[in-house]
Amino acid sequence: MKNIIIIGGSKGIGKAIIAKLIDSNSITNFSRTEPELSHDNLQHYSLNILNEELPIINEVDTLIYCPGSINLKPINRLSIDDFRTDFEINVIGGIKTIQHFLPK
Repeated sequence: MKNIIIIGGSKGIGKAIIAKLIDSNSITNFSRTEPELSHDNLQHYSLNILNEELPIINEVDTLIYCPGSINLKPINRLSIDDFRTDFEINVIGGIKTIQHFLPK
């Protein structure tokens, strides 16, 4: 049984990944909202990846980063802050997560 960490596993692609892997793996999910799925192999931590510290997890076999943001406004209606927010979620959050769990 692998120890899998999923960031953003409550919705969308992350939710589908958890559903696929939950029966044969120990999964720790970090997201702002709790997943609808309940299972003995699933542990959930509510947090905002950009603003809160990730807890220490001693054994990590796989890390999956699923948060994503895309602002679909026409380019002439997008502000620099819109781009910055998407960049922080899509890139900075991923880097923060990799740096935190890479030693494990």
